[in-house]
Amino acid sequence: MSCKLPTVNFKNLLRITFLVLVTFSVRGQTANEQLEQLLTDFMITENPREGIDNLLSFKGRLEQAKDSLQGHYYLNLGIAYGQVNHADSSFWYLKKAEKIAHNTKSDFLLAMVNNTRGLVFMGKAEYEASLNAFQKVMKLAEGKDAPKLNDVLSKTYGNLGGVYYQLGQIDKALETTKKSLELSEVIQDTTDIALNHLRLAMVYNDLNQFDNGIDHLNKARTFFKDLENPTMLVYAESNLGKIFLKQKKLDSAYAHYKEAHNYAKTLGEQEEHITTLIAMATVKLEQKQLANAKNYAQAALVRATENGYANSEQKAYDILYKIALEEGKTAEALDYRNASIALSDSLGNVEVKARVADLETKYETAKKEKEIQQLTFKSELNSAKLAKAKNELIIIIVSSLAVIGILILLFYTRNKKIKAEREAQSLQVEALQKRFMELHSSPSELSVALNMDELNHKLHTPLTEREFETFKLCVSGKTNATIAEELFVTVSTVKFHLRNAYSKLGVNNRKEAFQYVLESI
Repeated sequence: MSCKLPTVNFKNLLRITFLVLVTFSVRGQTANEQLEQLLTDFMITENPREGIDNLLSFKGRLEQAKDSLQGHYYLNLGIAYGQVNHADSSFWYLKKAEKIAHNTKSDFLLAMVNNTRGLVFMGKAEYEASLNAFQKVMKLAEGKDAPKLNDVLSKTYGNLGGVYYQLGQIDKALETTKKSLELSEVIQDTTDIALNHLRLAMVYNDLNQFDNGIDHLNKARTFFKDLENPTMLVYAESNLGKIFLKQKKLDSAYAHYKEAHNYAKTLGEQEEHITTLIAMATVKLEQKQLANAKNYAQAALVRATENGYANSEQKAYDILYKIALEEGKTAEALDYRNASIALSDSLGNVEVKARVADLETKYETAKKEKEIQQLTFKSELNSAKLAKAKNELIIIIVSSLAVIGILILLFYTRNKKIKAEREAQSLQVEALQKRFMELHSSPSELSVALNMDELNHKLHTPLTEREFETFKLCVSGKTNATIAEELFVTVSTVKFHLRNAYSKLGVNNRKEAFQYVLESI
């Protein structure tokens, strides 16, 4: 049974990084006790929206605080809005903090501003802008013997490694994350040390250096236990489970998935609870313990259906399908298979419907603009007729009728052309959907038939493992959003890897990719 390389949920790691940044941003502040207390309270507030409200309640008295403390006030608002994905508000407050940092000549505050800005850009998958922000921090902090700047620099190295990882530049990700770990160990920042071990495990697992990955995951797990951080323990245990499953060490895989499941139950995190149930079902299926596998899969299916997690629901159906086949229950297996295909079609159609809706909106907008132009033109004609002399009235009326007739003809012709284009688009979408269903209803999955070595043998430039994995999911009918969720990356990163794969295959889009694979297998 195939298993994707172990990864950690990037958005959750980014959220933890923001929380670490919040903690550090108020360290050592002594001015204006009232505002400092507010910032300290914000540091321990779990709900960022509540933290924003508390900070904004002080805005009317902010001018009473000295500039350096105002700078940290705006910085923390920038961090908080970044946590809730309000990038524009985050950038606005960070710009105000940056201005104060320049006025007070505070390299530390300026470094914190740019590190936060880089994190917000990471959340938007704007990696070039994120790199620029992090490079400004390194320019400010590298080579300076200042504890606060070293703290920011350590975090920036770790965040930079995350950017390189998302871009698929694994060597650079490894180099910068090692630098972050070394610096965090020097300054003895336990949380950063734990996060860096987790990041290094992600990188080594992508390099198939599983022993190194296990070593760093175990170290991360130890630190997170000391920090009493069950959220990150879920990811550490889950990724250990994935590595051991990849290595076919099924007892160890199950043990770690079980630990992750217990932590998820403690947290009350439904998504992680369901994911670990599916993982345990997968291991038990590999061990041919069908009764246990079925219990886990059915429990996952119930919870996924109740909470609206369609992708997890589909995975549960797929496992139940395989279990039914193992038990020789053909009719039951067919029911599960049909349920899985129906879910897959439903998820795939969301993207198609969105594109069709967008085309319809553009068409209606163009139609309204045309009507406005016609009304404006008629108004101008009426004004012109009033200004003309009686002897020109007949000529103007005839000309107006002729123009209106031409406009009606043009409008009718354009309407007919637009309608034909829409019908053609509809036929293309139906053809793609029909082909998509044919692929997914086939008893031998297209994704199973693809072999990386055989495919790369036909190419001048071979696909990387990450590109092949993304491409394989693409031609299996997965949407970009589904691929991103399964690989624990952003949609922009999926598009990045698909563009690379398309370029190496000599195709331009998903349709041509389907054709290429059909001709190759």
